[in-house]
Amino acid sequence: MPQRSSPFSLSAALRRQAVLVVALCALAAVVVVGVLVSASLAGAMLAGLLGVLAILRAVLPVRTVGALAVRSRGLDVAVLVLLAVALGVLSSSPNL
Repeated sequence: MPQRSSPFSLSAALRRQAVLVVALCALAAVVVVGVLVSASLAGAMLAGLLGVLAILRAVLPVRTVGALAVRSRGLDVAVLVLLAVALGVLSSSPNL
């Protein structure tokens, strides 16, 4: 009989939270861009990341998005879209 891996292992947790892990890696890249290149570019990239997360939250089931699902689907998507738009507008403002 094959041995089952524990559902409490690190690899199982990473599989359950795959969307969040990828989003955190993308956030780390955005921070590096903000430090090394440009704050306005990093703001636009972060707005894009929030937009992608809003789309993923809208189309993927709760089990797949993991900890990204906090409230109801509509409210989560609305908050992510609102933050993405606001950050996009702020990052495109002059004198940043």
